[in-house]
Amino acid sequence: MVIHWCLTLLVKAIFRYLPIMPGKRNPDDKRRKLIEAVGDTLKEHGYHGLTLNKVTLRAGVSKPMVYEYFANFNGLLKAYIAGKDSWVTYFQSLELPDNPTTEELKNCLKKMLQDQFRYFHQDTEMQKLVHWQVSEYNPLMRATCENREREGARLLELAEGHFRSSGVSLKAVMAMLVGGIYFNVLHDGAGVGTMAGVNIRNQKDFGLMLKTIGQVIEWAFLAAEVANSH
Repeated sequence: MVIHWCLTLLVKAIFRYLPIMPGKRNPDDKRRKLIEAVGDTLKEHGYHGLTLNKVTLRAGVSKPMVYEYFANFNGLLKAYIAGKDSWVTYFQSLELPDNPTTEELKNCLKKMLQDQFRYFHQDTEMQKLVHWQVSEYNPLMRATCENREREGARLLELAEGHFRSSGVSLKAVMAMLVGGIYFNVLHDGAGVGTMAGVNIRNQKDFGLMLKTIGQVIEWAFLAAEVANSH
């Protein structure tokens, strides 16, 4: 009994003075939580509410971890923006032959814009991000836009031969369509009513918008073909 009692006291003393070993940190898990917290904060508070305090509190991660994993708060925002930007990812997923036909290019552009309209309409986080992008100058946003423009330019260059000397600008058509997609969705999200009598919350009107996107691309290609045939 005495020996057992002495051993028990010894074990307790050892564990009492042993340093508490910290739990094993998972950098990827903390990175993910921080990046997700940026999106959640953006959705709830808008871009003006994106602060280090709000993001780390929502993520349940200490502020020093931001500097350890991303160098600074801007580094975290950059990681979030790069992962969230849908255009670059979409460009990279396109499956086009090295020398696509005019028909393949036309169908690719139609599908790309229709997919973008669907995606942007349902993703409120992306809507907040674009709202931030067009509301104020931000170097991080500028870099993302420039990267997106470079990727898009490669696709437009493939169709350049069809539009050359036609007097029809595919670049201008694309700019109007992309801008129209953004504005219609942001306008709807603000709850300020219809746009030219179209309510994209209505399934029929939403389908009409998708159809019209395709028609505008068709008309542009047809106009260039007619102009070049004269």
